[in-house]
Amino acid sequence: MYAVRLCTVALLAAGSLRAQTTGEQDLAAAYQLLTQKNYDSAIAAFQRGLAVQPKNAAARKDLAYTLLKAGETADARDQFEKALILNPHDDTAALEYAFLCYDTRKPIEARRTFDRLRTHGLTASTRITAQKGFENIDAPLRDGIARWQHALAISPNPLAITTYSAHWELAQLAEQRDELQLAAEQYEICRRLKPRLDSLLVDLARVWQQLNDAESAHAALLAASRCSEPRTAENALELLGPRYPYVYEFQNAIKLDPQNIPLRRELAYLLLALHKEPEAVAEFEKILAIDPHDQLSAEQLSVLRHPLKSEVHAQPASRSDAHIDPKIMGRKSLAAGYINDAIRYFRIAHENNPDDADVMLQLGWAYNLAKNDKEALQWFDAARHSANTVAATEANRAWHNLRGDGGPQTTTWALPMYSTRWKDAFVYGQIKHNLPFFSGSPVHLYLSTRFIGDARGQVSLGNLGPQYLSESEFIVGGGVSTKQWHHLLGWAEAGEAMKYLSGRHDVGAAVPDYRGGLNFAKAFGSLLGAHSPGPFYETTGDAVYVSRFDKDWLFYSQHRIGRTFHAPGGNYFQIYANGNYVRDVKAQYWANSIEFGPGTKIHLPWLPPNVYFAADWLRGVYTNNKGNPRGPNYTDLRLSFWYAVSR
Repeated sequence: MYAVRLCTVALLAAGSLRAQTTGEQDLAAAYQLLTQKNYDSAIAAFQRGLAVQPKNAAARKDLAYTLLKAGETADARDQFEKALILNPHDDTAALEYAFLCYDTRKPIEARRTFDRLRTHGLTASTRITAQKGFENIDAPLRDGIARWQHALAISPNPLAITTYSAHWELAQLAEQRDELQLAAEQYEICRRLKPRLDSLLVDLARVWQQLNDAESAHAALLAASRCSEPRTAENALELLGPRYPYVYEFQNAIKLDPQNIPLRRELAYLLLALHKEPEAVAEFEKILAIDPHDQLSAEQLSVLRHPLKSEVHAQPASRSDAHIDPKIMGRKSLAAGYINDAIRYFRIAHENNPDDADVMLQLGWAYNLAKNDKEALQWFDAARHSANTVAATEANRAWHNLRGDGGPQTTTWALPMYSTRWKDAFVYGQIKHNLPFFSGSPVHLYLSTRFIGDARGQVSLGNLGPQYLSESEFIVGGGVSTKQWHHLLGWAEAGEAMKYLSGRHDVGAAVPDYRGGLNFAKAFGSLLGAHSPGPFYETTGDAVYVSRFDKDWLFYSQHRIGRTFHAPGGNYFQIYANGNYVRDVKAQYWANSIEFGPGTKIHLPWLPPNVYFAADWLRGVYTNNKGNPRGPNYTDLRLSFWYAVSR
């Protein structure tokens, strides 16, 4: 690939020609750091220099190459794109951008760039390379479209639910090949086959936008932004923009998605705010015809028919309605789980009274629940500087927690697991409470209680006596942890370990326990819970010191590569391959092994985002068998459940 052909000497030569203007000190430092292969520091120096010289296309291109050396492929792609905007005639940057788009699963952008370069490239070499790149992308798309069209043509009923997958695949391929009209037709068929699969609305909007059908695209995004699937709603809301929709836009969206109750309810409230009560009543009646158990609509309809029975006349949709308290309606929406509605009402309340700290605080919580932590931080920050001490205290705590500043916070995690190899259930867990010291510093202190135990407690291996399968203890202590830096963090703990299992000679005794280490974790692609399905890769590495394991250091390297799938009803699951490696400094047999095998994870829609079930089938090999009372190979099926929560 073009990216690996970069020569550091060439970068230095280019850098020496650009050392004359403001910001060049940082850029010169960047090129010097490249000679030392200190890529992280070079990247930081490039970024400082480009902050002063944002239109320096050559430096931005060199930053992109440096990011590639550091393994930051997506960031490198984005920098090549910016360099290309500054210098559209730089065919080298364009080719790099196209190749990186292809590598980072953006085939549409890659194909379009190759298509342009194969006909308008400045040199024959560029045009030949672009033609090959274009054909590598276009040929599979072209063949795939023909294959799925043929499959549908010979199907006895091409509009049956069983053909959904064929229409979906055809739509995806057509969109990637810029056959947008065909893509739109196929996505619409998919919607008819699965009308409650809300993510299809975003797909349709994306294609309609490219077809310059702005009105239809807006209607699809509006309907998706008020759907019941949180990730789809959040994605659509980001694409929709900040302007509040008009009545006719709500009506267009309802034509596209007539069963969307939150969408109809919001239209009804908007009609009330415009003093169009008959139309609002009709809309609430339609909601109840769809879902007779919709309590909010039933209560609102009762209020409209008997206005003297309630102090709240109707929910607001704009600040012009003088009869409604949007703060009250924001709280009601938040309590009912209508997060997007709550955000809109609280923003109206903020416009009415910009000094209300409680409204700022509630906006922070609402945005936090909507997974928009950037906005949440801004509102928490505003509330914590207010004169309202109660709201300011809560907002200050939330602001620090969200930033990871080491403010008061309790984190609980647990990993129950069953192993067929040991025919035993194990539980690993920890309760950790961050102490409110060193706010804003790179480290924080915490108190910790760990639990490590299993159900069987011990097994017998011939003349070797009882063999314990876990530490079977509580460990109470304190520790210090760094903030994460480039996916790496360090930690250290000191405490007392107490055995709880009867029959062990040291049960109840407190034994000093010192442990610590380094943790590295990074992931790429469509992770569990991502907006769209696709391939993924996860890697974690740990170096752990445990004093009571004969002052041993243990090293863990775990890898998973596979694909994330979306199932109906908001279910997510992964199928992947495992690769695990364990070793230690003391060369103990149990701490030296390699494992491989398939696995799967599943996240159910009613579970919090950080909870999932997993099943892994592993074939293991001990790499050091000195003193090993067991065989050198083993097979294990591990069923586990991961739970984590912070408060």
